[in-house]
Amino acid sequence: MNQAQLEALLGRPLTSVEITNLELYLEIANDTLETLLCTTIRPATEERTFSLREGYKTAFLDIFTELTEVKVNGTVIEPEAYSLRQWDKRNASWYNSLVLADRITKLTDEITVNATWGFVDAPEEDYAVPYDLQVILAGLFSLVTKKNNLNPTVTSKQTEDFKITFNADVDLDEEFYSQYSKTIDKYSLCNIGYIRHGEVC
Repeated sequence: MNQAQLEALLGRPLTSVEITNLELYLEIANDTLETLLCTTIRPATEERTFSLREGYKTAFLDIFTELTEVKVNGTVIEPEAYSLRQWDKRNASWYNSLVLADRITKLTDEITVNATWGFVDAPEEDYAVPYDLQVILAGLFSLVTKKNNLNPTVTSKQTEDFKITFNADVDLDEEFYSQYSKTIDKYSLCNIGYIRHGEVC
């Protein structure tokens, strides 16, 4: 994401401090977004291993766009033995799970997937992250500046007859999450349920 894209998404010009620290602030925004989503969004092509849920057919993975090979407990699984999904959708531009033909029978079972993870690495002018996530990234970028400028010891300011009173109890992170919770929930893998033998794990 470049300066022009950030300014368009934020609806304001970047400050001189933001321009100077653009790469650093974007790195912080990306790290924070991945923490909020419990998945990676930055592109990488590699093999990753995930734990499986006993009694389930669905394996939730990091966000990916292409898949090369799937192994369960070291054994290669043929493509006809699984299907790619974005939640319940079979056709999408990105995926976050596989539905296997057979249920997982052991808690110790693992799945190893070789894939193109995150969103496709594209030229800066064709940034590949979905637009709704771009808005959140821009907001997280701006949040770095807000946190740097926040002085919790100041509760009000006054100049002649103009007065501003600040909310001393404001939590910028909670406020941000509340504002973007629907979009975060759309991509988040943080609250995947796991019920085993009638118990919630």
